[in-house]
Amino acid sequence: MKKVVLFDFHNTLATCASWLELEITTLPGLALSRLAGRGVLDAGARERTGEATAHFKALRQRVRESGVELSAVQGVTQVLDSLGYSVPQAETESVVAELENECLPEVEMVEGADVALRQLHNAGCLLGVVSSAGYPLFVEMALEKLGLRTYFNEVVTSAGEGIYKSDPEIFRRAVSRLGARPSDAVHIGDHAVYDVRTAKAAGLSAIWFVAEARNTARLHGTEWSTVAEAGEEADAVVESMAELYDAISALYMNMGRPTSG
Repeated sequence: MKKVVLFDFHNTLATCASWLELEITTLPGLALSRLAGRGVLDAGARERTGEATAHFKALRQRVRESGVELSAVQGVTQVLDSLGYSVPQAETESVVAELENECLPEVEMVEGADVALRQLHNAGCLLGVVSSAGYPLFVEMALEKLGLRTYFNEVVTSAGEGIYKSDPEIFRRAVSRLGARPSDAVHIGDHAVYDVRTAKAAGLSAIWFVAEARNTARLHGTEWSTVAEAGEEADAVVESMAELYDAISALYMNMGRPTSG
């Protein structure tokens, strides 16, 4: 049996509050302001950042409800279109890349993530990431920065697949690319609705990582009661990465002890 372990990215492997806020709230408004500063849009566009944010929040809610994801560039384009602005694609791509890259210095590793990944890798597990990122390159760059990218056989993102984590298909795709079945896999993440409930709907086991779960719920605008209810469906709950190997071992009874180092 192939032992597959999937991880959420933000507030599970790494933290960067400015990036998450950018992805789910502020990106179009900041892009609008910066495009005005470059002279691509008229100066008055800067007065409409609040409108852009409101449009984006509504757009992100539709994504979560439909399960159909848009990339960061597509999201900004749709918001700008809704405000009556037509911006060359290259300009939109440039400003989105600039704003995403500016968050990279703030990325920090969740304590113990490197140790947990090393333990799982040494135990023969195949590792993957399933992230709701709208800008896949950021996840790749952040994992490289933290020295974690080499542990992962697959990095699957919502924008890359066109599927949000409210749709179980994104988890099935990740497991399939690792040559396994959903029943052979476990997913770890901090948002119980999308990391626990959806993963289990796809046929995986799920572990709720609660260290930053309240912050995640707040940033997503999700009621804590809703998250907590979904968390009750988890096969295990861990508060730190130090607990993770034992929690996974309990699911994979024949995994054995990790190699030290």
